[in-house]
Amino acid sequence: MPKVILIVGMPGSGKSVVADIIQKNFKAKIIQSGDIIRKQIERKGLKFSPSADAAVAHWFHSYGRETLIVQQVYEQIKRSRMDLIIVEGFRNVNELEVLEDLLNHKISVIAIKANARKRYLRELKRKRFSRGETMEYIKNRDISEKHHGIARIISKAKHKINNDGTEKQLEKRTISLVKRLLKK
Repeated sequence: MPKVILIVGMPGSGKSVVADIIQKNFKAKIIQSGDIIRKQIERKGLKFSPSADAAVAHWFHSYGRETLIVQQVYEQIKRSRMDLIIVEGFRNVNELEVLEDLLNHKISVIAIKANARKRYLRELKRKRFSRGETMEYIKNRDISEKHHGIARIISKAKHKINNDGTEKQLEKRTISLVKRLLKK
């Protein structure tokens, strides 16, 4: 079974950047839980928009259905031939616990931390929804993420990386931490 590292953080904290750094430097496979949500939007024939993203994400993260995302992540892990898997974007502790049960071992969890202003600016710059993303949407998304339990999984992470600095600093911190995790 491969080594699995879970990356968590608020929207715009830099989870994807950290995953890319790890992939580039350690030959890892990245599995993004957000891709599962985006595929579901597509399957339902919805236009990718802030409201569709919020509605489908809420559906997945209500009434225990987050295990549907975990099951799809687990299937991708099983099919992978890579020795290192990066799972990006779980939103609550239940998802972590279910994946650990399926894998039958603990997962290293890295929380990416960044101040709200920087995160909001990154989200606006990203333009995931072309013109549909507003500051109000981003702030409401934070509230929704917290409602689904993201603050608890972030606080539970044994490893934290601050992403309020430069990309070079983030890269250095990430590489150093992952080297330590891989030695365990």
